[in-house]
Amino acid sequence: MAIETPMGRPETGALVLRPARLSDLFLLMDLADQVGYRIDPEWIRARLDADAGWEAHAVATVADVPVAAAHLYLLPPDHPRKPAWARLTALVVDEDHRGAGCGSALLGHCEQLALDRGATVLEIAVPPLRHPMDAFWRGHGFGVLPPAQHAKQLHPA
Repeated sequence: MAIETPMGRPETGALVLRPARLSDLFLLMDLADQVGYRIDPEWIRARLDADAGWEAHAVATVADVPVAAAHLYLLPPDHPRKPAWARLTALVVDEDHRGAGCGSALLGHCEQLALDRGATVLEIAVPPLRHPMDAFWRGHGFGVLPPAQHAKQLHPA
């Protein structure tokens, strides 16, 4: 459902944001492994087949090779604690591409995906593992929004 969006001019080496594909499976596993996640390929297959209205896997690519990945989950509107909240449960950037803006671009893309699905709040539910990202989240406008450690109100552009 998301449209491939070139960042900058559409040329070789441009960062492109798109939905993850089954053909990305092993690269997604490698990205997860870089931050200490051990993910079963069948779990990824199931997630990629999930209802796109409630769940999204997005990647940032260079030359159609994923260099960053994110998983977004929309809590159902009737959820007792958090109606209209979306939860980002994964955001990882390849070690060779960190600090180049890939994570920021992918986060912005996920914020738009959440808005498109009717969310008014985006919560970050990414465990810190080996790479604490508190400064990254704060730098993108996230703060404490009980009960979340990192969340922010989403506003249409």
